[in-house]
Amino acid sequence: MVMYMYDVSIVIVSYNTKNLTRKCLLSVQKFAGNVSHEVIVVDNASSDGSAEMIESEFNWVKLIRLSNNLGFAAGNNRAIEVAKGRYILLLNSDAFLDKGILENTIAYMDKNPRIGVLGCKLINPDGTLQPSARSLPSPLNKILHISGLSSRFPKSRFFGRVDYSWWDHSAPKIVGWVVGAYFLIREETISQIGCLDERYFLYFEEIDFCLSAKRAGWDVVFYPLAEVVHIGGQSSLLTNQIISEKGRQRVSIRLKSEFRYYRKMYGVLSVIISAFIESAWNITVMIKNLISKNKESQNKITQSRIHLRLIFKTLINDKFGKGQN
Repeated sequence: MVMYMYDVSIVIVSYNTKNLTRKCLLSVQKFAGNVSHEVIVVDNASSDGSAEMIESEFNWVKLIRLSNNLGFAAGNNRAIEVAKGRYILLLNSDAFLDKGILENTIAYMDKNPRIGVLGCKLINPDGTLQPSARSLPSPLNKILHISGLSSRFPKSRFFGRVDYSWWDHSAPKIVGWVVGAYFLIREETISQIGCLDERYFLYFEEIDFCLSAKRAGWDVVFYPLAEVVHIGGQSSLLTNQIISEKGRQRVSIRLKSEFRYYRKMYGVLSVIISAFIESAWNITVMIKNLISKNKESQNKITQSRIHLRLIFKTLINDKFGKGQN
C-alpha cells in the first residue's frame, strides 16, 4: 500500500505572472483549510522576479526553478515527479481558491473512487461563468466552434454540445474533459497512465490526459459545487483586427498541439481532416469578403491568409503531427 504524506499536492506553474502568482499563493494560504497539503511552484524561467518573490514571501512553498521555459505540461511534470499527495491539483497561477473548495472537491473524489480527474466551475472576476466542462474535440465540434454556430445557438443541445452551453451546470456530470485551471487528479490515475505528455508545449495537454484517463477506465467529472475565480482568456490574439506576432506564435503552438493530439489519439487522417476544416473555413471567409473594399473586410482577408500559411507551415514542419519538441 502506498503511503502518502499529504491529502493533496498543489502544483502551480508560473511564467512571468509575479503578481498573479502572489495572489494565487495567498488564496491557497488562506483557504486551504484543514486539508493536509504541500505547495510546489515550478517557475518556467520567468524574467519578472517571480521566483525571487516566492523565495522571499512564501518560504513554505517548494520552489523548482527551471533554466528554460519548458511549457505547461513539462513544467507540471517536474512537480508531479516529486509530489507526495494522494491527489495532485494542477492550479493555474491566475486561478484563486476560496473557502471550502479543496475540502469539497477532495471529499467528492473520496466518495467516488472511479473519478480520475475532476474540474470545478470556473468564473470570471465579474461572476460570469467560463467554459469549464467540454466535450472531446471532433470534426463536428470543430465545425460548430469555428463557424460560430455553437455560440450563436448556445441553448441548443446539438449546437451547444462543445461547451455544454445548453446545460445549467448545476450538478456533477461526467464530461469529455475539464479545463486545466483547476485540475484535480487522483494519484493512482497518474501511476496508471503517466504524467502529462510533454510533446505539448501549451494547449491540448489536459484534453490528452482526460482522454487517456477515460480510455483506462477512469471517469472525468465536472463538479459545479465549487467555484474558482480564473482570469484566463482575457488577452486577445488580435491587434487592430490583424493577428499580431505574438498571436501568430500562439496560433502556431495551438495548431501544433492540435495536430499532435489528433495524430496520437486517432491517426494521421484525423490531422488532415482537422487541417481541411480550418483551411476551408478561412478560404470561405476570404471569398465572402473579396467583394467588399472596407477596412474590416480587408483585415479579415489578411487574417485568413496568415492563418492558412500557419496551417500549412505547421503541417509540413511538424510532419502532420508526428514531430517532437
